[in-house]
Amino acid sequence: DPGSGARGVYGEYLQDAQGEDVVAGTRATVPLAELERIDRAAHDELLAALARLESHYRDLCDVEFTVERGTLWMLQTRVGTRTAAAAFVIAGQLVDEGVIDMDEAVRRVSGDQLAQLTSPRVASGGAATELTRGTAASPGTALGRAVFSSAAAVEEARRGESVVLVRRETSPDDLSGMIAAVGVLTSHGGRISHAAVVARGMGRACVCGAGELQVDTEAERFTAPDGTVVSEGDVVSIDGSTGRVWLGEVPVEASAVVRYLEGALDPESADADDLVRSVHRILAHADRVRRPDVRTDAGTPGDAGRARLEAGREALRGDRAGS
Repeated sequence: DPGSGARGVYGEYLQDAQGEDVVAGTRATVPLAELERIDRAAHDELLAALARLESHYRDLCDVEFTVERGTLWMLQTRVGTRTAAAAFVIAGQLVDEGVIDMDEAVRRVSGDQLAQLTSPRVASGGAATELTRGTAASPGTALGRAVFSSAAAVEEARRGESVVLVRRETSPDDLSGMIAAVGVLTSHGGRISHAAVVARGMGRACVCGAGELQVDTEAERFTAPDGTVVSEGDVVSIDGSTGRVWLGEVPVEASAVVRYLEGALDPESADADDLVRSVHRILAHADRVRRPDVRTDAGTPGDAGRARLEAGREALRGDRAGS
């Protein structure tokens, strides 16, 4: 999974369509597992081909295929984009599987990706109103003013405003707006739509396929299932890890990676997840190899966490420079 790094085959399928229909998000896709019901032979052949490709590239692969009159055709493949969390988890998994060594694992992540993992997550409580749920396309929490065009996103960001870009679906023409926004919300598309793939590559929070929202980009507003109208400039919050969308600001709390960096979470404890354990393993190896020289007067857990983050970023930068 390019979002979380979880093992398994992941994707979407659309009958009687072309590849651009899947990416554009203009038609509802079905999970790849549905292909097994539609054409078991093609499904099994696809799984075998995916295993060969992953073995060859020694990495997560992004594959496009089609089934024509019962024949499976592999159209193209590339090393897949992934979130920062998935990058760390997948690197650790490939080490466990004997595909790469720890030196290679360190080279496959970056200090910037480590910094992305320190973004806060949604906490319980708060006065924000939940509007709907869509597809969790790219993890992270984004809070900002709703805008309905890329031009507006760029302009508001230039003024120092945090904005969430709201569209029915995105296209390459929306790239500037996606870069300017802190998060992306669409009413159409799935986890391999343009919005989802680009957002994951940039580390932006993204919720796609919130089909209950009626998005009117010309009127610069959307309507929630309960009739709530959200207009341009209203503050919205999205959680790309769960697909939830709120009107207003949601409370946030420190991520598990921040708690680990501050020494408040033992990576060997039952409370630590695969991401924390992967970050710990990779940073520990990078420290042994590079021994970053970062000193600080850490009077609080927050100071210690920031120092550990900077040391980790320095170690990962150093290893990449030396690779």
